[in-house]
Amino acid sequence: MKKPLIKYCGNSSQEDLEASVSSNADYLGLIFADSKRRVEPENVQKWLENIELGRKKLAAVFVNPALSEVKEVISKLPISVIQCHGDEEPAFLVKLKEETGLEVWKAISSHEDVLKEMDRFQCAADGFVVDSKTKEAYGGTGKTFDWSIVREVTDHAGKNNKKCFIAGGLSPENVSELMKRGPEGLDLASGIEDKGRKSKDKIKLFEEKVMNHDTTA
Repeated sequence: MKKPLIKYCGNSSQEDLEASVSSNADYLGLIFADSKRRVEPENVQKWLENIELGRKKLAAVFVNPALSEVKEVISKLPISVIQCHGDEEPAFLVKLKEETGLEVWKAISSHEDVLKEMDRFQCAADGFVVDSKTKEAYGGTGKTFDWSIVREVTDHAGKNNKKCFIAGGLSPENVSELMKRGPEGLDLASGIEDKGRKSKDKIKLFEEKVMNHDTTA
């Protein structure tokens, strides 16, 4: 079993980014939507003056954005992935890809028709983030969903050459259980935080759990 892709989301300070950059993550998420972790592109620009991303890629997270809003962000930052986390339609994702030339991912909530929802975006999305959803939030709830579907959604995405990340309540304490289900990608924010900030110790522990499972699977 190969190492899963890792995305640390919700980096909301220079210190967060520095901690995430020093990790083994593949993607670093920045939130440009209503959230306690929302950032402004001008601030991120300043942080990046002192940070070398290396091979790590930045993912910009939006919720029901206007096209102009997305373009403004990517004009200021070296964004590699646009992640849509709201009620966006497939046609909008296609427009994003055409206008920006970037990879576009669609976050979808875990429910009984999740495979049909994935099919609806097959022609528009380059990847999926399967997350928990509540009445109060589109995602980023810090709550897990029923992981019995993880292998099914991962395989479904893979058959169509799409990436698939599992989000929602991941942490060093439960990632070993998730790894048994063969996820392709892991996406988390609060699970590697201490008092609202990215913790190098928690990141190290999380990655040790992932790699230890990898070597014994």
